[in-house]
Amino acid sequence: MSEPASDNWTILGADAVADALRAAAPFRPAPQPLTIACEPGDVPADAFALGPAALDASNERAVPWHLAFEAVEEMERALRAGEVGQIYGCFGSYRLPRDTSVALLTHDALLPLLATTLHLLDRDVIRVWAQRASLLQPNDAWFVTAALADETLVTLEALIVTDIAAGPELLIEVTGADRVLRAEPLRQAVIVERTGGAPAVYPWWEDVAERYLAAVIRAAGAPATRSGSRLRSVWHAIERSVASGAPVWPA
Repeated sequence: MSEPASDNWTILGADAVADALRAAAPFRPAPQPLTIACEPGDVPADAFALGPAALDASNERAVPWHLAFEAVEEMERALRAGEVGQIYGCFGSYRLPRDTSVALLTHDALLPLLATTLHLLDRDVIRVWAQRASLLQPNDAWFVTAALADETLVTLEALIVTDIAAGPELLIEVTGADRVLRAEPLRQAVIVERTGGAPAVYPWWEDVAERYLAAVIRAAGAPATRSGSRLRSVWHAIERSVASGAPVWPA
């Protein structure tokens, strides 16, 4: 499962993301030995966890994949700089194509959306209310509302609704007293006009593997955080809320 990517990089995992990170590693040297775990199972405690690997009980350094997108990075910069003013709310939506399984909806949409939102809004989550409801079988949906310690209200949705040819759609919107920030990092496509036929749309976005490695390097140089345990606490609260049908206070 472990494979050295280049000097100082170790990428754990056998999926497409791990392969992309290994291919990008020679072009983004790390200043010290760093490990990225792309899949759950035997994740080293000092590794930077990506995706479901962040739910490993021993990990404390979760770096969401979408931080590598320039639009989300700019949103993070503006929030850290205080340019939004008092934050009132955050809305996030991750929509996957109609051929997506319910299991992938949970781990490929809800989990990364939650991880990215928690990273952007670095505040304690005091209450979670989650619902899971089918829309049009066999499609499915997640709806999550979370209250933060500073009274910010977060609303997240993960849906299997988009056209298969259009690909996934991600929206994150933060509303503040001075500004509204909106990022749609996956809303890019190449449109091919065909003679005598309907246009063909091919989803396209920036190659973010190198940018993700840069995000991990920045995280390694920043003060230690509890991003892993915080993400797991809210994730488990979502699971408990869905099971009970009632709001849950994260442990």
